Amino acid sequence: MILKYTPPKKKLSEILKEFGPNPALADSVAKASREMRNASMPTLDTHLYRSF
Repeated sequence: MILKYTPPKKKLSEILKEFGPNPALADSVAKASREMRNASMPTLDTHLYRSF
């Protein structure tokens, strides 16, 4: 049996505290977060494909 240790994930706020106050980084993270929330996955037109 192979066991892999995966450390618990930290919250983003905990990670940012380690960097100290950095308005540019905070703005960049906020912008990326907004973009990810507004992004959508492309839909697949199933009428163009046949299943085998």
